[in-house]
Amino acid sequence: MIRSLVLGLLSLSSALHAAQPNVLFIYADDWGWGDLACHGHPHLKTPNLDRLAKEGTDFQQFVVCNPVCSPSRTAIVTGQYPARHRVHQHFAGHEENVARGMPDWLDPKVTLLPRLLKEAGYTTGHFGKWHLSGQGKDIDAPLPSEYGYDEAAVWTGPGAGVFEGSSVAKDSGDAHDKQAAAFMTIAATDHAVNFIRAAKGKPFYLNLWLHETHHLVAATEEQKAPYPDTAEPQRTYCAAVTRADAQVGRMLALLDELGLADNTIVIFSSDNGPENSMPNPGQKFYFSVGETGGLRGRKRSLYMGGVNVPFIVRWPGQVPAGRVDKTSVLVGVDVLPTLLAATGVQMPAGYQPDGINVMAAFRGESFTRSQPLFWEWRGPNAQEADWPQFAMRDGFHTLVMSRDEKRIELYDLANDRAQQHDLATSDPDRTATMLAAIQAWKLTLPDQSEPPVAARPRRPAAAPKAPAKPGTDYAGAFKRWDKNSDGFLSLEEYTNGLSKKDSAPQRFKNFDKNSDGKVSLEEFVNR
Repeated sequence: MIRSLVLGLLSLSSALHAAQPNVLFIYADDWGWGDLACHGHPHLKTPNLDRLAKEGTDFQQFVVCNPVCSPSRTAIVTGQYPARHRVHQHFAGHEENVARGMPDWLDPKVTLLPRLLKEAGYTTGHFGKWHLSGQGKDIDAPLPSEYGYDEAAVWTGPGAGVFEGSSVAKDSGDAHDKQAAAFMTIAATDHAVNFIRAAKGKPFYLNLWLHETHHLVAATEEQKAPYPDTAEPQRTYCAAVTRADAQVGRMLALLDELGLADNTIVIFSSDNGPENSMPNPGQKFYFSVGETGGLRGRKRSLYMGGVNVPFIVRWPGQVPAGRVDKTSVLVGVDVLPTLLAATGVQMPAGYQPDGINVMAAFRGESFTRSQPLFWEWRGPNAQEADWPQFAMRDGFHTLVMSRDEKRIELYDLANDRAQQHDLATSDPDRTATMLAAIQAWKLTLPDQSEPPVAARPRRPAAAPKAPAKPGTDYAGAFKRWDKNSDGFLSLEEYTNGLSKKDSAPQRFKNFDKNSDGKVSLEEFVNR
């Protein structure tokens, strides 16, 4: 009798696990909407992602919640706008975070998708880019395990590095090392493969967050072989994309091998639009030649080229195969509530997501979004298209505006996907209504006059280095040279401030310790 009861409970447990789908969330980095063969790119070879689109649905109106990485990723795992967590730009050193009104990391105590699934019986893993904190130096960031992950191996974050225990450990390095950049995603995929094999029938939630196509875009000569007739810098870029596509292929092949494909939700997306490329060899973003597919703006822009990115979903029997959805407006904060619905996990009491359950759209049913979307951008405005600091989308109308509300533009994306025809003057009523909605939304955000609360004490900061020349006022020079008062020096601002400009690019590079293309006050003073 007891034996029969035990066998019955084990059978029920196995049935429940079988009913719960696995989740594989593949998140690329700076991968533009146009960087897919199935999106019309004339040269790129992306056979595995093209296969994913043929076997699932390609949602072409998907948008992320911020045009750079850390806030975009925050939206995915919290289901809330990143501004609610005061995550406005990428996590950096403590002084830069303070200057941006940001904490040093996403608070691990907030409601998080991986923790909810772990508590529901899922085994959880995160392999690849992290960037929900910086890499440390003057901060002691929480480990991925504190966010609900059973296993993790990362870059741009704390804890185990992605090269540890991988087949390409000999190529280890950071994301700005040419050799390492060509193997980081391969290393992450090694861990992901081992993680799925070890799950052994238990439902899993797995993040595979790719390096491609973030700077440094790099490829070995062997990886460039599929593009013998392609000129640089496109050859290196295409090779990096195809290398990442091959890792997606490894994951799809593993799911087939283990008989898991039919019960696994596979999502491919990107954290923001493509990086702004630079025209000359040797420049930082020379190889960053991603495509927006004709959309206006790129990374750091609230125009669609900065936030409209690929979003492909495969779930056999639930998500129609071979479907291209050009009308369902989906957003990054929808991922959490939708995956909870798909896995049968309850929403926590008292939790208020900004996203909604979009399973109807996943299933190919008629779907119209019932609430508008909002954006806030607090980053630099180095490119012309980076000027919008707030945006709102209501259906197919989107409004972008400056913080002082002196510049406002309105577009009808149904008829003007490239955002070339401003309707703010010709449609004043809609413009006024959307402006009022943004103003009301701003009132729901944290008070930026209050400093962010640190999650735990920081390590003591290193003492500032002595000036190279006694009496040199580096802080004063920084303030004078920072002409747009954004708290950073661009290469142009730095060069204009020098009396001798011949070696300006190299000297600027020496100051730019985190290689993000700009110099903070901390980097300048503590060079």
